[in-house]
Amino acid sequence: MATLAEFTIDQGAFPFDAVFESFPDATIEIERLIPTGDAILPYIWVRGPNGEQARESLSEAATLADVEVIDQVGDRSLLRCEYVTTYEGVLGAIVETDVSLLSANGTTKDWTIQVRAIEPGAISQFDGACRDRGIELTLTELHDLSAGRESEPPELTAPQREALMLAYELGYFDEPRTATLEDVAAELGISRQAVSSRLRRGHRTLVSEMSSKNG
Repeated sequence: MATLAEFTIDQGAFPFDAVFESFPDATIEIERLIPTGDAILPYIWVRGPNGEQARESLSEAATLADVEVIDQVGDRSLLRCEYVTTYEGVLGAIVETDVSLLSANGTTKDWTIQVRAIEPGAISQFDGACRDRGIELTLTELHDLSAGRESEPPELTAPQREALMLAYELGYFDEPRTATLEDVAAELGISRQAVSSRLRRGHRTLVSEMSSKNG
């Protein structure tokens, strides 16, 4: 049974938070995570500082063995980081438990991450692994991805509702539109991808509720 969970996490759980110390308006998105035999290789997009500025900020993090600028696209920089698997953080907990990281978006305020689990109890194991490391998580969304049509439709989560209402108020749903995803993301302090994901899941939840009521 596949399960998707979304958590918010306070600053200090990731080694990339060093960027926010020098650039508080920056945003960070983990592109992908590659566990190897003796290291974890996260690829991250940093918006705000240029690639070299972000690399210099991260080079001061004691847990990172190496940081390399891979690409620069507009105001975003792609960096490859490396640290050993003994790192006691969220990424270490992900590697040690049976969950897959779907997305992770950070601001100077907090991080929002999504993980998927196939095995029963894996989400609880991940939560426990984080708390064993002194990392406090707040569960904001939990979905059974394999639930049948006969199950109760999910309800809007607080982050979904906030994103939908703000998008509506800013004019994202107007014709023609008077706001973009970037505008909504800037107001929420999260990435464009995170906003798009919340709106998409929010729409899906609303349609599911309507289908249940009309069925």
